[in-house]
Amino acid sequence: RTSGPSRRVHGRAAGAALASRAAMGNCSSCCHHNAGQGAARLPHVIDDDGELRGFEAEPGLYDLDVVNTLPATRATCGEAAEEEPMIFDAGAKEVDPTLGLSSSTTDSPGLVPDAPRDPSTRSIFEAMRKGASKTLGGPTIIVLVNPRSGGNAAGVLLEIPRGGVCIEAPGVGLATIFSYPIADPSREGVHHLAAEVHAGGMHPVRCIVAGGDGTVMWVIQEIFDSGIPTESVLIGTVPFGTGNDFGNVTGWGVSGPPRGFLKEHDGFSGLQKYVAAWLRAESSPFDIWQISVRTRSSDKAGFEFIQDGKKQCTEQHMERHSIKRLPGGELEMSKYVCNYLGIGLDARVGFGFDKSRQHNRHANKAVYAWEGTKKLLFKKKGVVGHIIDNMKTVESLHVDQARDGHDPAAARDRETVFSTASDDAQARLAGNPVSLLFLNIPSIAGGLDIWNWSSRKLGTATAGPELLARKQHFGDGRLECLTYRTGLGFYAEQTRIPGVRGQGQRVYSGGGPLRITFRHPSDESFRAGTGHCRGRTYMQVDGEYFAVHEPESVVIKQHATVRVLINSNPGGCSS
Repeated sequence: RTSGPSRRVHGRAAGAALASRAAMGNCSSCCHHNAGQGAARLPHVIDDDGELRGFEAEPGLYDLDVVNTLPATRATCGEAAEEEPMIFDAGAKEVDPTLGLSSSTTDSPGLVPDAPRDPSTRSIFEAMRKGASKTLGGPTIIVLVNPRSGGNAAGVLLEIPRGGVCIEAPGVGLATIFSYPIADPSREGVHHLAAEVHAGGMHPVRCIVAGGDGTVMWVIQEIFDSGIPTESVLIGTVPFGTGNDFGNVTGWGVSGPPRGFLKEHDGFSGLQKYVAAWLRAESSPFDIWQISVRTRSSDKAGFEFIQDGKKQCTEQHMERHSIKRLPGGELEMSKYVCNYLGIGLDARVGFGFDKSRQHNRHANKAVYAWEGTKKLLFKKKGVVGHIIDNMKTVESLHVDQARDGHDPAAARDRETVFSTASDDAQARLAGNPVSLLFLNIPSIAGGLDIWNWSSRKLGTATAGPELLARKQHFGDGRLECLTYRTGLGFYAEQTRIPGVRGQGQRVYSGGGPLRITFRHPSDESFRAGTGHCRGRTYMQVDGEYFAVHEPESVVIKQHATVRVLINSNPGGCSS
């Protein structure tokens, strides 16, 4: 970190600082030992449901006046690579004023610095400088497609002609539609989006994501990393995934369109109602958060993910999840959060589900139900009160990224949200909950509005009655937190029956940053809470499940705000 004014520059916009990061060492395939200082992003992994997995909040927000890079040589395990001279000075040159961006010193997530050396990023930068619209009539709408999503159903959108198709929506007007696959190594779709943003001037460009929640987060991260101004893109979705919680809260539904909806043999006439909905849709701010998970400095500390039905942590996992070994020996992982995150029972059920994941969506629902039943019947122990010591809000002055909030000396405590210490009656957490959930949106597990349903009980003595009246919105700069005392209460939400649902206990609603501190592994209470699962603490971020050995702290911070399309006629595109 450097002193002086902070310039916020996103990873790929910062250029070769990402492209030339040191490769990972080869001494082990386990995250406990093999965590280098940095890792370049690998191609994203698409799971059996066609959903993208493994979005890392890489060291992509550089709050530095001068962005440095790591040498392109291999580093041994835990060995820090040496710094090279600067790539460019983020504060030295003004951005082209024709881009409509503030110059030099700015705190905008969409800052585009001088052209970086990384070829992929430089080409996007040039697209923004020189791009012209390819429209055949009306505004351009770019569709980014996960072809495997929805049992390969989303792939039909790639049949749209490469040169685009002009669609007239009755009563609304013309629009030109282009579609691109998300896994294209040339990133042609992102290049086109950047060019249209520049050509559009003051008019934002509509970018439609054909896939599930994971694909939505991939597109948002690409926008961040490419330096495309977030205020110049309106993000919508055609939901093809499994949960589709993003589609649910933005009015686009929780299930994809029927087969044959495109009517490509009739001049793609099936797109007419979609184009009409996209053009009529209103825009709304949507918060994106960061989470940083840090372990203790120990040979037993580490992360586990499910791959091929087995618990493991390979070099690919470390690179995809940006797991690094810190100078003190701790491991740290940072990720973006779009929808929600959790610690405890919900993550443990999902972790078991990943081990038995099938190739069929309906079969996967049965697997998830069975995993939930097993944990409900045979694993009833509370966990949050055993493993977590406290959760506090911290001062945000020096917390530019979530990873900056772990050290209490740099990010001083503000208020205690809850404590599990027996002698802290004022902030005592109610009971020993099985789950601690954080929600950015009023939808989880395919449409469960658990925050609004859980408006009767408080989960901590510090929370006042005003918390029970607090409404939730994904663009208000607030993150909601609640607990579940029992597994039965958590799964009662699935019934959606008034009087039965709403078993959560509200704990917090605010803008953070938040720091969760875990008990020491030698603590008798911690051993009691993790002994039945061999020392693992289970977590999940946007439905991606993992286990942590010997966690020390978790920090959650608001990262940025994007703009999303809100369907003004929900159901109008569902058939």
